[in-house]
Amino acid sequence: MTLIKVERFLHHPDCEISRVYINNHFFCFGLEDAKRTTKIHGQTCIPEGKYPLSTRYSPRFSPRTGHDMIWVKNVPGFEYILIHTGNTISDTEGCLILGNKIGVINQKDAVLNSKVTYQAFYKKVIDDIKRGNQFIEYTSI
Repeated sequence: MTLIKVERFLHHPDCEISRVYINNHFFCFGLEDAKRTTKIHGQTCIPEGKYPLSTRYSPRFSPRTGHDMIWVKNVPGFEYILIHTGNTISDTEGCLILGNKIGVINQKDAVLNSKVTYQAFYKKVIDDIKRGNQFIEYTSI
C-alpha cells in the first residue's frame, strides 16, 4: 500500500506550499491554492484529511499526458481534485501541483521542474493506485 502525505508548511496569502512524501520518504514539493475560511471556487485548497485515490480521465490533462490522472476522491465540497503539472496558483483550481524545487515565477510563489517531477511521481505510485485502497493525507505544520 502506498501512502502519499502532503505536509503544508508554508502558508502564504494566495497559496500553500508543501512537502510531498511517499511512504514517509520525501519525494518533492507541492503547491495548492490558499487555505480559506470560506471556500472560493477554484481558489481554495482542500481541507486537511485522508482521502482515497483513484484515476479518472481529465479532458484538460489526459490528452497532454496520455493517461488518466490521479484523482483525490470524496473531498467534502470539492469535485475532480487531481494531481498534475503546473508552477503557480494560476495553474490550479484546488488541485495539487508538483515540483522538485520552490521558486518564484512572475512574482508568484512556484514549484519548478513540474513536468519531470510529476512524471516520476506518477510512475512511482500509479500501479498501487490502480490496484485500489490507496490514500493521500493532507496535514499542516
